[in-house]
Amino acid sequence: MNNYLKVGRLIAGPEGWIRVMKDGSGEIGRVHQSDLLLTLAGIGPAEWLKLSGSGRSIQLMIQGAWYVVLAKQVRGMIRDWPKKKAALWRLI
Repeated sequence: MNNYLKVGRLIAGPEGWIRVMKDGSGEIGRVHQSDLLLTLAGIGPAEWLKLSGSGRSIQLMIQGAWYVVLAKQVRGMIRDWPKKKAALWRLI
């Protein structure tokens, strides 16, 4: 069983960009909404962005570390753009 620690959030930004925010560090990266949609569809556009085997989470490699967001929260965030946020987790 894996343990995760909430370390930040994804926040809707301008022009379809999603800001990857880490608590205490600020913005550590950006992902375009279209890249996340392709990943949710199972056709991830890059090696640093992939769907988990179960399809329940998206894994992002940012600044040399893997982070996880729940696919359900990402779908809600995109559906209710720009009001919703998604939690950013790190495996501990």
